[in-house]
Amino acid sequence: MPDALATVLTNTNPNSCVNVQSGRLCKPWQLSNDGIAFMAVCESGVLNGTYMGMPVVDGMILKVYVDSKGYPTVGFGHKVIPSDHLHVGDAISVERARELSKINLAESGSAINRRVHVPLHQCEYDALVSMAFNAGSGHGIAKLVDKINTGEYAALPAYIRTYRARGIEWRRALEARLFETGNYDARHGKGIAI
Repeated sequence: MPDALATVLTNTNPNSCVNVQSGRLCKPWQLSNDGIAFMAVCESGVLNGTYMGMPVVDGMILKVYVDSKGYPTVGFGHKVIPSDHLHVGDAISVERARELSKINLAESGSAINRRVHVPLHQCEYDALVSMAFNAGSGHGIAKLVDKINTGEYAALPAYIRTYRARGIEWRRALEARLFETGNYDARHGKGIAI
């Protein structure tokens, strides 16, 4: 049984006590392996195989490419920076891709842990980390965090579907579904119903 979230007296009788419990988890949260796989498929389209002719292993694209916004990108949606010493067309190992992804995912996960003050199910946390990773873990999730902290869980999937969604409605639909149902299937594209 989960720990009590609160214990309150309903009147002045000390034997009149109500315990409030939830199946939601308290901090600190950690991204699950299913959450990592979900995000990998959102980023590269497949878990293993090819994306735009480039090899994909565990959802990580192993060749530097230019993303839809014009940024050199590699691995798990990592924006290449000068200190990476990488250029478009360069290949990296799976190990290096994992190192880069750990850095990026830690930043997104830390932002959710710091700023969300209500308990979450694992799938809810994983969906929020995906959004922080995609929208930015700073100002990019500010309004989302405000909405989450109201504790109105039932209203959140509809809000998630429209949050900073222009051009990536499919991704927000997947994240909303994950938040609401725990369905980690992130396949997307033509002919795939979300």
